Amino acid sequence: MPFRGSMQGQPHAQDAAAASAGDPLTAAHDAMLHDPQLQLHFSEFTPPRPPEWLQPLAEFIRAISPFLVYVFWGGVAVIVLTIAYALFAEIRRRMPAQAETPQTAAPPAPDYRPTAVRARALLEEADRLAAEGRYGEAARVLLRRSIEDFENVLKIAIGPALTSREIARLDRLSPQGRTTFSSIAAAVERSLFGGETLTASQYGECRDAYAHFALQGTRQ
Repeated sequence: MPFRGSMQGQPHAQDAAAASAGDPLTAAHDAMLHDPQLQLHFSEFTPPRPPEWLQPLAEFIRAISPFLVYVFWGGVAVIVLTIAYALFAEIRRRMPAQAETPQTAAPPAPDYRPTAVRARALLEEADRLAAEGRYGEAARVLLRRSIEDFENVLKIAIGPALTSREIARLDRLSPQGRTTFSSIAAAVERSLFGGETLTASQYGECRDAYAHFALQGTRQ
């Protein structure tokens, strides 16, 4: 019987050794478990504590950590709104310009015209110079006194050396007034700067233009 028992246990050991020898994966696992160069068991890791001077900062971060998610999404919202505003501004810039709202038209400038008394006094002064043959000076009196009237009545500053082209650009004068005084200024320019002596007929043209403008509708 002992002999038979030993004969019965021997096949099981042989079968285990054969199974171990016939399975490469099991053999490799056994070799890894018995390899002294590998550390398969680890002790519990204790995280290091921050230095004492960082303790207040760590406590502060720990306290506000529940609110950091709101800070994050707030930053995302700001970025999205900034991008949207930039896109909207660029689209608006590329759109055709809208028609501007028509503005209320400014009231027309008053139609300057000297009083009849003032006009007749100026014509008499100019005629006295013309009677002495001083036609150029007579035309200059008409122009200079008229410019003084412009400044007093229209409350604007006009230079003493106003040319005919500058008078033509005065928007406070009526079209007839600009035409009248531009022609008188042109005659004065020819007399002063062109070396031309005005004749009686040239002065007469200046006088008639002024009288027609200043005394229009009145007895001259």
